[in-house]
Order: sequence, then C-alpha cells, then structure tokens
Amino acid sequence: MLMRYHSEGYKAIMEQPERVREIHEALIRWESKILQSYHMLGGWDQCTIFEAPDNFKAYRATLAQEFGTTAETEILPTIDMDLFARLISQEAGTVGPHEWQISLWAKLTRLAWRHHAYGQWVKPYCKPLTITGREKFSTIDGPCIVVANHTSHMDALVLHSALPERRRWNIYAGAAADRWFIRGRKELVMQPWYQSLAMGTFPIQRGGGSKALDYPKWLLDKGCNVIIFPEGTRSTSRSMAKFRHGVSLLALAKNVPVVPVFLTGLRKLRPKGSKEIIPGPAGAHILDPIYFEAGTEVPDATRQIYEALNTVHKRVNEFGDEAANPDWQPPAAEVSAAAS
Repeated sequence: MLMRYHSEGYKAIMEQPERVREIHEALIRWESKILQSYHMLGGWDQCTIFEAPDNFKAYRATLAQEFGTTAETEILPTIDMDLFARLISQEAGTVGPHEWQISLWAKLTRLAWRHHAYGQWVKPYCKPLTITGREKFSTIDGPCIVVANHTSHMDALVLHSALPERRRWNIYAGAAADRWFIRGRKELVMQPWYQSLAMGTFPIQRGGGSKALDYPKWLLDKGCNVIIFPEGTRSTSRSMAKFRHGVSLLALAKNVPVVPVFLTGLRKLRPKGSKEIIPGPAGAHILDPIYFEAGTEVPDATRQIYEALNTVHKRVNEFGDEAANPDWQPPAAEVSAAAS
C-alpha cells in the first residue's frame, strides 16, 4: 500500500510521530498482518507491505477515510513469485472438485484414514477437548450447513471430531482452492487428491462469485452436509471478521438449516503463521440450528448467523473460554449488577 500525506497530515505526524502507527492498527483490525513498512523519499511518502484477506481492495474507500493523514492511497495486489512462474508456464492452476469423494468407496476409505487425517492431531493436543450440544443435530432430518469461527488450522480438525457420527460420515468442508488444490505444487504435503479423499474437502475459489457455490449446492442436493467458515480466513484479532454471504446464499437456495459451532482454545494451540502445535484445552460448542423463514434476504440471514456466533464470542472475550458452553451462567455478582 502506497500513501501520500497531505499538508495537515505532515503537520500531525510531526507533532505526534506515533500517528504513523495508526495505519498499521487499522490494517490489523481488518485481519491483516504487517510484513514491512518504509518511509519513502520520492513521489510517495510511505509504503506498507502486508498480508490481507482476498478482495481487500474492496475496503479501499473505507481505508482512505480512516487514514486521516493521507491525501492519496494506492493498494496494489501481489503474488508469490514461484507460484506466478508456474501460472504463466501453465504448470499450475487448481484441480477439483472431485465428485467421486461422495461415493461409498471414498467414504469407507475416509473412515479407514480418519485417525491419520484427524485423530492423530486432535487427541494428543486437545487436552481436554470439551464438546457440548451434539444433541442439537437430532432435530435435523436432512442435510445442513455447519459454520464456525476461524482462528487456527486446527479448527477444521476439531470441528469434524465434534460432530455426531451420522454427520461425520457424510460431510464435506470448503477449503481455499489457491492454497490446498493447486496443480503441480509438489511441496504440498497434502495433495489435492488427498484433500478430497482423506479430508473430505472441496475447493472454493476465493472471490469466485456465485459460481464458487455450484459444487456445495450439488453436495446439498445429494443429501450431503457442508462445512464452511464464513469469515473466509483465520482471524488474528479479538473480533470476528466480517462474514461472507456464501453460507446464506446456500442455505436460502436449498432451504437447509445452518448449525453454528463456537470453537475455543485453538488459537493458542496453533496460532496463524505457526507450524508448531502446543497442547492445551479446546472446545467445540454446538449452538441451536438456524432455520430461515421464506423470503429472508441474504444480508439478514448473514446477520443472524453472525450474531449467533458473535454473542458467544463477546461472552468468551469477557469471561473466558468456559463461557462458550450454552449452559454457562454469568457469575452471581454480574447478574446482580445487571439487574440493578
């Protein structure tokens, strides 16, 4: 991101040099990670290099308003050089989805590989793993969409382990196509075929529009359950990121319920950017299914899903992970204070 200060901005920074950091703080609030930042001598005054969610350019107008010291802001997307070289040489690209993953032989293979794909990561590191609310699935007859907050690579593993067996047998999770389903990326430990077969995942093209939902729609039509993280990327702040509308579009189009699950403790076990897993307590708390009335608009549906998870999220921020349990009650002192 390139920035050019206006005269009042220069004056503000001269008086309070720490205001330069406000830009970093604003970026971090939108789930960005600052990599480098430079003051420049030339046509632009500051250059900040950061990692951000896809389609971040859509936030440009908001950013320009927040950065009160700048007269002009230019955001330029970049791509990894090795990946770029493969793309232009047609050695890369994405593969999938693989429709064979819902066949009986694939399900049996996935069951046989379950410990290798999931168990070996969950059991040794989630000590203990607290699961509540499994009984809420008993009221759902057909397929459903399971959603959860997203803070760690451990999220999908724990979420899968928390589900009742009837759902685990026939559930498929969306994963970023440009990360997990790249053709010709030999350094990937888990190749696309393994993702589809052992993990039961399918590629989602980030920023792919409504076409990106064609495969999960097909899965729901086949009676399969679907897992999607509506934040789209792992959160690095104390606030949940803005939800995408994909889940709402699916649920409304196919008239299926959405089951929110709030995950706790996993950010500490494996934070974003870390390859090391630190054993510790974790939790998966299944909330009430959300059924949408006929005529519900997509933004309203997204808001309902967000509020279901964010209510628990705010409770956890205030009282700790144990407050994610649906049966949790606030301390007596807090109840008395609220009543008065």
